[in-house]
Amino acid sequence: MFDPLNSSRGTVNPPQMRCTDVPQFTALQMAASHFKKDPKLHLKHLLADAFRCQGLMAVHKTSPAFENGSLATTTTNMPQIGNGDNTTLPLLLRRDNSGPFSTNSSGGGGASGDTAVPRWSNNSDKRQIILDYSRQHVDGETMELLFDLADQMGLTERMNEMRAGMDINFTERRAVMHHVLRMPRGYDYKARHPQGDNILNDVHSVLDRIAMFSDDVRGGNILGCTGKKLKSIVCIGIGGSHAGPEAVYEALRGDAVASKAIGQGCTIRFVANVDPVDFDLNCRDLIPEETLIIVTSKSFTTAETMQNARTARRWLVSKISSSDITEADIVAHHFCAISSSTVETEKFGIKKEHIFPIFDWVLGRFSVWSAAGMLPLSLHYSFDVAKRILDGAHDIDEHFFDAPLGGNIPVLLGLLGVWNSTFMGYHTRALLPYSHALRRLPSLVMKFDMESNGKRVTAAGIPLPFDAGEIDFGEAGSNGQHTFYQLLVSKDFFVVSLIYTTTYTRCFSQIASRSAFTCRFCWIHGKPISNR
Repeated sequence: MFDPLNSSRGTVNPPQMRCTDVPQFTALQMAASHFKKDPKLHLKHLLADAFRCQGLMAVHKTSPAFENGSLATTTTNMPQIGNGDNTTLPLLLRRDNSGPFSTNSSGGGGASGDTAVPRWSNNSDKRQIILDYSRQHVDGETMELLFDLADQMGLTERMNEMRAGMDINFTERRAVMHHVLRMPRGYDYKARHPQGDNILNDVHSVLDRIAMFSDDVRGGNILGCTGKKLKSIVCIGIGGSHAGPEAVYEALRGDAVASKAIGQGCTIRFVANVDPVDFDLNCRDLIPEETLIIVTSKSFTTAETMQNARTARRWLVSKISSSDITEADIVAHHFCAISSSTVETEKFGIKKEHIFPIFDWVLGRFSVWSAAGMLPLSLHYSFDVAKRILDGAHDIDEHFFDAPLGGNIPVLLGLLGVWNSTFMGYHTRALLPYSHALRRLPSLVMKFDMESNGKRVTAAGIPLPFDAGEIDFGEAGSNGQHTFYQLLVSKDFFVVSLIYTTTYTRCFSQIASRSAFTCRFCWIHGKPISNR
């Protein structure tokens, strides 16, 4: 068993250098000034440069191991971030004069030579995540300055320290290892962390318990106190323990495989608001004898969560209790807990077998990958479906840690956020998924991004001379077009349009693509949206 309190890897000091002290910061300020003042650098002109647009893309292809359902057990031989010897990497992922961010006389990014090089191919064996940021107010020179700024501020070092389980949470002196939750069994984490085997064994011990428990509940081996099968799941939590599982649940509702895995008559609800109306609306049509309550709180003392947990207990007791069934029986059969405090959970009356731990090194906003997300999703969709979510996330983790900056999609998105908020003065970002399944994505990104970056000082406690982070908002694209898009056209908002392409009907694809294109055209050229 890994004990984080007594097994710290040592102190990692926060960077003392201020980003405003490096020359790249001043250069980026000057670049932003040129973009704002030079009419030739208007986005509509930049988009006419096909060479530039070809260069401002990044692609991640899923690994063969992921597609085959057998993830590789180790990646210790993969090239490390920032490795100068990158001649064997795909052109898109290089960072040198022949890479996608080399500049030509027109200032656009692109590969060396006179013609643009296609950045992806139609490979049916692998799925792709494509980041097209050609509609950002950047060119190749801008991106190189951002990469240099990241190098100066030690981004790659911080990423490697996070991967190795160092205590990069400087305030609380603890590791941030939610990526370990997504590692497959047998992954060689010991090559990076001396306690890697123990940590990974702890993770998969919890997953094994979730698999067994969810199978028993779905199969009718674990029943309610009256002997009825538990078909309804009510998840009580707040913050990350609510937003994450609900967003993934919504995303899977339209998935054919996940939908088929749902048990007959099963349902799942999410309660977060301390207003009792939230609980009443979610539970009024449920059968108490067939309901399982999952309470998620790391300390099991979160005020809103515990208020709703007590409301749930009163509801169940008032509906089920009799001379033969006590309150203790009801709580023991109809409650689960996801917490690091066994004392508080057992005091509430929850059986030890129904308590699933959440590790000290997992922050609440990322807890969807822990039992907080895996337990309810496994109960509703099956453990096999939930496990594939972890596999897909691990595939992206490997991309994040191993891909050079020039083709690293998470790093690119982060750097573009810094560019837009700190240098261009665009403090608002609209997230507009044109997929109904991803309609909860904006609220989830708000949690990840705004809670993480809502700071007024650096990690070393130095006051920031500028606002950190962006204000995120948004909703499904087609709905947003009929609510707030008109204001976006008339104001200097910065907008990211997230288009998710999937295998829906041709009619949906044509309508969504046409709507998205129309809005992008209006934002770029400053023209009002037509009601045609």
